[in-house]
Amino acid sequence: MKLLIIFSLLIFGCFQFSFAQKFSFIQYNTNKGLPQSQINSITQDYKGYIWVGTYGGLARFDGNNFTNFGRNSGLLNNRITKLKMINEELFIGHPQGISIKSPNNTFQSIPHQQDSVLNDISGFSVIDSTIYISTNGGGLYELDRENEKIISIPKSPSRIRDIIEHKGLIYLATRTGLHTFDGNEIKSIENSENYSFSGLERKGNVIYASSFNGIIFKFNVNDLIIEETFSNDFLMFRNILSDHKDHFWLNSRNGILLVKENDTIEITESKGLPTNDIYEIFEDDEDNIWLGTNGKGLIRFTDEVFTYYNKSSGLPSDLIISLEMDKYGNKWISTIDQGVFRIDNKGDIHKINFIPSAVWQIVNADNMIIFASNFGLFVYDYKKFRSYYKEEDNLPSNRIKGVYELNDSTYIISTTEGSVLFDKNSKEIRQGDPLLKVIRGVRDFDTKNDRIYAAAPNGIFSFGDDFVIKKDYFDSGINCIEKDQSEQLWIGTENGLYIKRNGKYIRHILDKEKDLEFVNFLQKYDTLMFVGTNNGLYEIGVSMKHKYHYGITSGLIDLETNLNSNYLEKNRYLWFGTASGLMRMDLENRNSLMKKALPKIQLTGISINNEKINSKQTEHFNDRSKDLALSMSYKNNNITLNFDGIYMTNPSSLRYSYFLEGFSSKWSPPSKNSTASYTNLPAGEYLFKIQVNNGSEIKSEEFHLPIIVFPPFYNTWWFYLIITIIVTIIIYTIDKMRRKKLENKNYQVKLEFQNKLSKFEQQSLNASMNRHFIFNALNSIQYYINSSDNKSANKYLSRFAKLIRKNLDSSYHEDGMVALSEEVERLKLYLELETMRFNNRFTYSINVEEAVEADVLKVPGMFLQPFVENSIIHGILPVKDRIGEISINISEHFDHIRIEIKDNGIGIENSLKIKDEGHEHQSQGMMIAKGRIELLQKISARSIEMVGPHQIKENNRLVNGTVVTFKIMKQYLE
Repeated sequence: MKLLIIFSLLIFGCFQFSFAQKFSFIQYNTNKGLPQSQINSITQDYKGYIWVGTYGGLARFDGNNFTNFGRNSGLLNNRITKLKMINEELFIGHPQGISIKSPNNTFQSIPHQQDSVLNDISGFSVIDSTIYISTNGGGLYELDRENEKIISIPKSPSRIRDIIEHKGLIYLATRTGLHTFDGNEIKSIENSENYSFSGLERKGNVIYASSFNGIIFKFNVNDLIIEETFSNDFLMFRNILSDHKDHFWLNSRNGILLVKENDTIEITESKGLPTNDIYEIFEDDEDNIWLGTNGKGLIRFTDEVFTYYNKSSGLPSDLIISLEMDKYGNKWISTIDQGVFRIDNKGDIHKINFIPSAVWQIVNADNMIIFASNFGLFVYDYKKFRSYYKEEDNLPSNRIKGVYELNDSTYIISTTEGSVLFDKNSKEIRQGDPLLKVIRGVRDFDTKNDRIYAAAPNGIFSFGDDFVIKKDYFDSGINCIEKDQSEQLWIGTENGLYIKRNGKYIRHILDKEKDLEFVNFLQKYDTLMFVGTNNGLYEIGVSMKHKYHYGITSGLIDLETNLNSNYLEKNRYLWFGTASGLMRMDLENRNSLMKKALPKIQLTGISINNEKINSKQTEHFNDRSKDLALSMSYKNNNITLNFDGIYMTNPSSLRYSYFLEGFSSKWSPPSKNSTASYTNLPAGEYLFKIQVNNGSEIKSEEFHLPIIVFPPFYNTWWFYLIITIIVTIIIYTIDKMRRKKLENKNYQVKLEFQNKLSKFEQQSLNASMNRHFIFNALNSIQYYINSSDNKSANKYLSRFAKLIRKNLDSSYHEDGMVALSEEVERLKLYLELETMRFNNRFTYSINVEEAVEADVLKVPGMFLQPFVENSIIHGILPVKDRIGEISINISEHFDHIRIEIKDNGIGIENSLKIKDEGHEHQSQGMMIAKGRIELLQKISARSIEMVGPHQIKENNRLVNGTVVTFKIMKQYLE
């Protein structure tokens, strides 16, 4: 039960004599942006824009705003008689010629070249890419676009009102009947000559033609039979339209006739039409009906879902706040400014003077009517009225807020000072349970799980048969409550909608962009809840997966609904009051308002650093077939993009979301803002995406715009490349100079080392032939000669000569390197001579491993001899008690050749002591050899390592000679 119930049964038939239902229309005139109010033609382009041709210019409509074009824009003139879209171009007919608008909003004007007036253009059609133009007074023409000429076609009817094309034929509706044209010949259609035709419409192979005689004909193109299908004696049809429901719309100067399969509706000013004089009817791709009028601008029909009643319909007031129907068919109406009325079955209105104020709720209690007002309680039992007041009838207050049926005979009466019970049988008021006094100012009641819930100004009372009262407090006034099919309580407050789930009240936002949501009524319907607000009507699925907003564009005559003014009739019609009249909503047909068409989106403007770029350039980015990118320099990196969301059915419901890929991390929340701005975009490549939805989660296709912000030249790859090349050249040049300088320095050092090496080699040569050795060798030869030992003398002399020759030969090698085998042979000669000279005081052995390639490997010439000599002189000869032994071992290792010189002399330590005591001279040959090795290491990459000399000790720790080892890397020897 509702506090303010409107009526249980109210159909158009009950009001047909005194109260005519009205349809809702939305009117757009010059105050809304139209260039002129006389509209001759309407069409729609592929982008979704509605184009309107007036006597004062051309207008493009996006659902909210008009953009006007005139002669200054390139039109031939401002008087427009016909519009037609052909291959994404808009053809515009004038009395003197045509204009053609390209997709980028540029115009081409082609005037009629002859002296005579072309007359009003009435249509455009195409056969085999040739465009034909019909006129109402000048006949049929062919367009020669290349030469910008309009060429008359001979023998065509002069007054052509409409043309359409079908299967290569053009059909002409003329003053003298119907005709066909195949591009060459015009033929008349039989049995049509006596009628003046005004419009054409095609369904399949059947062409329907309207006539000024008030008749509709149909012509089957297959059997060529023309026949009458509908007639009206009072209207002269100007045109005919077949809509998506296969209903015919016929317009005239006296209104519109809507012809359905089983019904015909006359739509005139008495039914809400702003004017009867209709020039044009057009259906867009969202199935909306548009009307072009003679002087009242552009009109959109909001469908038949919503109809309304107000003072112009015969009601006593526009401000109806409650209405009820009794068992006799009487309608009881309460208005806010004119009081209470009864409308009988004859349609006569009776003012109820007995009730002095507005009644907020009228309740049909079977055998009586109960009225809740601000001046007491009133009851009518079909015989007389009776009143109840505070002073004499036990009412807590005269301000009655709500009435609720507790059982078949008892009603709760809620006042501002508490609640009481009313017994409809005894017609008496009684106090009831004392706790009822707590329940004050209740406007609405509902029952859940055998408990009654009462909506009070600051909370919700709940109680059962025990009258134990519980109250849930709210911080705002509660206007209504309603239980859905899931036993959830919906609460409408002055501060929004709440739903009680699992014992908690949860706020449900109807519109995120509204700061204030004032809920006036709630009405359950099947699995839906209808919510009346100060911003229109909302339809919400109980599961919360569906929501739709009904506003002015849906057919409401006012967004502000009245408090608790709702009533559901026959589970089909929702009645509710508004600030401008009473609305009736046909719930079974409401889906016709929820279009399945996708919203469309168009880029309308680009501003870079607050400077708008040319509109023609902007239009190029709307061409989805081209992958065009918007390019900007790093200095101009502030961008603003403007868009049109196009959804003619409900343009106010559009919500935009956008996302800049490469810059943003997520889509923006949906909002009404159709402008996207970005400042200080870093250099890089981005992809801008935007999408619009129609408020019912039906979304447009995504609009994509690649954006490139070029970096400054010093951040570009080619700049980096140039800098890298320059730096590389500089580094290379500096390094080359450094290396050159280092090479020169090294060359000088190398020269010095080579000079020193040559000196050392010369000294080595000299050392190898020191005067003591030569003197002693010559003495030895003399000794052998004096001893008449000619054989030994010859042997010694021949070996001495051979050794001298080899020493001299080695000095001729440029790098001072000789074969290892030659160095070994020299050592053998030297050791043989020394053995003979010292009377076999020592023995020697030279061992070369088989793996060592002595003929191939190179070693510094004469560098081993000083070390062998050192072993003889300072190691072997001081030993008196044993024969000395010298062994030279040459072996191959992994990466080097090892040469070991070993003797069993007195040892290195004893030898050094003798030298320190001055008994022995320093070995100049060995010092020179060491110097050569060091120089060779410095001036080449070759490695020669000398290890030792080291003293050899036996297990008893006695000294048993000296060993020196040379490790020569193989690459040095090769």
